[in-house]
Amino acid sequence: MELDPKALALFTEGYDKILEGIGLLGFDVHDENFADTAKRAAKGLHELIHDQKQVRADVDALLAKTFPAKYTEMVISKHNTCFGMCPHHLLPVIYRISMAYIPTEKVLGLSKLSRLARLIARAPRLQEDLTHELADILHENLASQGSAVYIEGLHMCMAARGVGAHEARLVTSGVRGVFLELATREEFIKLVVAPPTTLV
Repeated sequence: MELDPKALALFTEGYDKILEGIGLLGFDVHDENFADTAKRAAKGLHELIHDQKQVRADVDALLAKTFPAKYTEMVISKHNTCFGMCPHHLLPVIYRISMAYIPTEKVLGLSKLSRLARLIARAPRLQEDLTHELADILHENLASQGSAVYIEGLHMCMAARGVGAHEARLVTSGVRGVFLELATREEFIKLVVAPPTTLV
């Protein structure tokens, strides 16, 4: 994903101000360990917040590459580790995203599911909104029989500050189409919450 020079410059300017504030707390921000910190931090922030025009173009291109569906049972991509950001505190969120859909006429390549999750996650977005956006894409854009998304999020705004609940995970789920049926939804949840197994 390309970095936007104007956004990067503004992020860098902001981190320069943050370093000034850190200096007021008794830290020597002129120490060599802080050299170019503003530039590095700005780049790191930009890597967590992707340009939404680029994201939409990439998602459209990704969804345009499908295969004819010969398999019409549940397709699941589970435990995809993705990174995003909390819009309330601008602190990182680590997601574990599991997604499923039941094809009608077309299927995505398996790697595309992971890429889709990573593309959509990199934004200051509520986990609830991320969940529903992925569910909508897998149902509407693929014209599937239904879709389901299950996300566990470790939010730094909870884990590293405030209540310090580093053990807490926010869990959200969204279902569309045939996954609204209890049996199908339960099958999906059972499969994605099962303990991971080692394949190799």
